[in-house]
Amino acid sequence: MSEQWTFYFEPDKCIGCHACSVACDVQNDRVDDDNWRELRHEPTGSFPDYEETAVSTSCFHCGDAPCEKVCPTGAITKRESDGIVTVDQDKCIGCHYCGWACPYGAPTYNPDNDGKMSKCHLCLGEGEGDGHGKPPREKPEEGGNTPNCVDNCVTDALHAGPVSEMMELASEAAVKRFVNGNRRALVEPVEPDSGGD
Repeated sequence: MSEQWTFYFEPDKCIGCHACSVACDVQNDRVDDDNWRELRHEPTGSFPDYEETAVSTSCFHCGDAPCEKVCPTGAITKRESDGIVTVDQDKCIGCHYCGWACPYGAPTYNPDNDGKMSKCHLCLGEGEGDGHGKPPREKPEEGGNTPNCVDNCVTDALHAGPVSEMMELASEAAVKRFVNGNRRALVEPVEPDSGGD
């Protein structure tokens, strides 16, 4: 594997506008209650020091993906080239095992698609081989686009790329937080053995 890809999200920059989730829905023809990217508002503190932090989440493309392990048909695979976890719609039987196994609730099920599972694929390299039915796209490092959610983030709070680059952004943000205060940043987890070293 060249290098595992992941998302990096900076809550300090997010204004909670939902542009990321809407862009994902539009790009991937998602319908209500079948969203691959979700924006939640996480409460912190208590009155009178209560606040909410916007958190944008999607599939974490886990290094050791539990959804892949429980799929009885092999529809879910982790690509060798970039670590993106994909689903082949032609092999999916809609058993929902992956949804039960995923600790983040990433797999979604569309009753209009025979109840088959779908999920974020980082808008990268989708095509017939991965079951998404769209023409293959180049990876950003080969001149292709970044995921639509990232492209449409109006405050540059959401990033995607190789783990090493996302960790560099996270490190820079941690230094800024240390100097300027104590807000959080989220880097989607990657296990040490996933090639993200």
